[in-house]
Amino acid sequence: MKKVTNAGLRTQGNSHRPPSRIRAWCLALLLAGCGGSNSPDGPPSSPQAALPPEASCVLESPALAVGTTPELTVNGTTYTRSHVPDAPGPLELPRKDVGPAPEGPCRDSRRFRFGSGLYDTTGPIGGQPTGHADLAGMVLPPQPQIGIHTRLYARAFVIESPCNGKRVVYVSDDHTFSTALVRQEVLKRLAADASLGGKYTGDNVMLSATHTHAAGGGYGDPTVLPALPAGVPQVFIDVYSYAQSLALSVSPFDADNFEAIVDGITRAIVRAHRNLEAHPQSASIKLSIGELLDANRSRDPPAYRQNAPSERARYVNKAGNEVEVDKRFLQLTFVRDDGSAAGVLNWFGVHPTVMGNHGLMISADNKGEASLGFEKLMRTRYLPDATAGDGAADNFVAAFAQTDEGNSVPDLFIFDKDLNGSDAPGEGVPYRYRLGTDDPYDFDTPYYERGLPKASAIFGTKQLAQALRQYGQGDALKGPVDFRLFYVDMAAVTIDDPTVTERSTFADLPAELYPEQRNTCTGAVGLGKLVGGANGPAFGAAGFACVADAPVDVTNDLRNHYNGLFNGSGSITAVVEGNKINVPVNGVALYSLVTPVLCTAQLLMPQYQCQREKVVVTEFGAGPAPIQLFRIGNLAILGVPWEVTTMAGRRLRETVLDVLAPVGVDTVVIAGLSNAYLDYMTTREEYAAQLYEGASTNYGPWQLAAAQQQARKLALTMASNTPAPAGVAPEALELGPASPVTTDAAAQFGAVVDDAQPSYARGQTVEVSFVGGYPGNDLKRMSSYLFVERQQGDGWVTVATDKDPELMFIWDGRTHLVSTLGHYIANSENRAVWTIPRDAPAGRYRIRHEGVSRASADSAPVPYTGISATFELGGAPAQCAQ
Repeated sequence: MKKVTNAGLRTQGNSHRPPSRIRAWCLALLLAGCGGSNSPDGPPSSPQAALPPEASCVLESPALAVGTTPELTVNGTTYTRSHVPDAPGPLELPRKDVGPAPEGPCRDSRRFRFGSGLYDTTGPIGGQPTGHADLAGMVLPPQPQIGIHTRLYARAFVIESPCNGKRVVYVSDDHTFSTALVRQEVLKRLAADASLGGKYTGDNVMLSATHTHAAGGGYGDPTVLPALPAGVPQVFIDVYSYAQSLALSVSPFDADNFEAIVDGITRAIVRAHRNLEAHPQSASIKLSIGELLDANRSRDPPAYRQNAPSERARYVNKAGNEVEVDKRFLQLTFVRDDGSAAGVLNWFGVHPTVMGNHGLMISADNKGEASLGFEKLMRTRYLPDATAGDGAADNFVAAFAQTDEGNSVPDLFIFDKDLNGSDAPGEGVPYRYRLGTDDPYDFDTPYYERGLPKASAIFGTKQLAQALRQYGQGDALKGPVDFRLFYVDMAAVTIDDPTVTERSTFADLPAELYPEQRNTCTGAVGLGKLVGGANGPAFGAAGFACVADAPVDVTNDLRNHYNGLFNGSGSITAVVEGNKINVPVNGVALYSLVTPVLCTAQLLMPQYQCQREKVVVTEFGAGPAPIQLFRIGNLAILGVPWEVTTMAGRRLRETVLDVLAPVGVDTVVIAGLSNAYLDYMTTREEYAAQLYEGASTNYGPWQLAAAQQQARKLALTMASNTPAPAGVAPEALELGPASPVTTDAAAQFGAVVDDAQPSYARGQTVEVSFVGGYPGNDLKRMSSYLFVERQQGDGWVTVATDKDPELMFIWDGRTHLVSTLGHYIANSENRAVWTIPRDAPAGRYRIRHEGVSRASADSAPVPYTGISATFELGGAPAQCAQ
């Protein structure tokens, strides 16, 4: 197995700085050979295995240098000179000297059949003011979405072993998490589709989420307040839902968003199935492992320090620094023997939270940008079923999937000291610049609601460049395809497996951390959950516990260092109908008062006493945990419904690998946020600190050990070729009510309000607005609200749509309480914001807007079109877009 670092195709000991222009061009020219149209949905030609020359622009991008030096300078101002860049470190490579695969025709097989497919899962714009769900994922403040930065997609891969006929489906969807309700309905639709032949069931379908925090919720995600009974008038539902979103940043069921997700995932799987069935020939699947540096960091160093010194000593890089988040970038490349490429599937652990907790744009964030960037290079087509044929032709799909990202964030400079060497509260690198850009963030900064698109591009580019370096590299997978699944009641697990017990006990930590009796608890949310993570802080303060037995006392660090980010945001802030509401809150003082009260009350509730350090604020009611295991040759994929922290992930992978190595598996990857969502999972030691992740580990300090025990049990059945454990039955869930219909007042739809200037230069922004209808009445899935077009002869060709990050779609519905309760929009304005790429060809351009208006809930939407004035772009384009 070759190891690939983020300096190119190199060994571990080489520099990790970005490649030079010459090196990048040499690599691109060596791999060149992929032609295609400049249209974003080019002609139906098969994508080829070779990378196009444009890949060199990614490999030499200035984005790759961000975070690689001690200095952070933005717009000429230096904010720190003490940043610590990553250095090469220990990398989890395939285990050597594993046993052979089981006897049979698959033992030495390196041939698989595979297919890929994608489909749009973008839901409605508008959030609670229009009766839909807000963006999901952040604790506070609520985020009713106003537009699209990038579209969201489900990306599916079907993989079959010809030697045993077994196949698995892996889906990576651009949403915050997977839910049991989505999984239930997807499986129903797959079972009802006769063309699939009953090949896809709960056992061999894994649904995972990228964890973007800029996608709508309301699709089965946990809510704090109970649902209202059936038959309650819509006006009461609206008020209840609106209040819940403002106070708790959660959204009840949104049928329109739910349908977009379920339908999109199902269609992506069907396309992958048809793609596989159209290619009876088998081919190899390449597995490569690389090291991606300066793309993520830990947001909870005080919690990581609770882990045993003996364990932490295993993970130290060449600069002598502890590696607190995983740098492993694992990638599968799917290329047929004729050179036609079906796609790539990779895993790298980092939160897609770059767009921030103030932004109001739908976005696939850094992972989505990487996917779209790779697919653009490979001329992927985004066409609806009606115009895409039977879906059998290869269409390159690039899935940047999620793994153990629990404590991993892209905010490289978030805890860095300022030029005076201080990281005291209110000092250090200003929060706005934590990602290395000048994107607006604060509520009083113009365009803050558009998120942090420059930062999203940087961290998407870092992952994309690593994927390009590893494309086609590595060794062919060898062995069978297999799968197992069972459900576990995580509130009732006794850890009695001696192997797990031994590996969950550390002699160099206090013995009182490790009682003889170890059980999970009734699910409960801790007070630290309300604090949020350092990359999205809320009003509370971190580190309050009912039992002060953390191995390392970090109280002074939490209160007086880390730029004060563990002390909370200092206020509760929300923007309602354009007005900012700011209520000052001293998080430290508040939590100092409420913690002893809650801890005393907890003593009277036996079901919570085993939560030990956690300050319980409410019960966590959720169904059983799906534990799923795929085998694809010598690779095992462990699907779990949690956000797993780095050290917890290391232990979990090792537990499974120890069982499967004797039967030929040498590599394990965790697919987090899979098949349901049950919050976080930390180590027992990290849990003791009760930071955000520990407070969100709902089943108590022994949740990880319980997950290790259940995963080990499942792996043992795969190793012995016996059925999965019986487990418990999944819940039968019910759908919520239909989403309300929002209507438009009469207007001259499509008329231009703000038009384009006669000419522009590259790098400038074109803003055009139109009289518009409410966009939630037509989601334009696998299409677009906006089209940037360049004149070509007597016609026009599309050069960008609203899936592309350089073209934003922004809706201004001027909503207020009366319009929310009446579900009507009086004056919509739909805006196009196109940042002209520096490699855009000279010519005449225009922007076209497609939308619908709806006069009443009983009438059909009426299409309309708006077209801007033409504008000129002169001069010679640059070689690269940035």
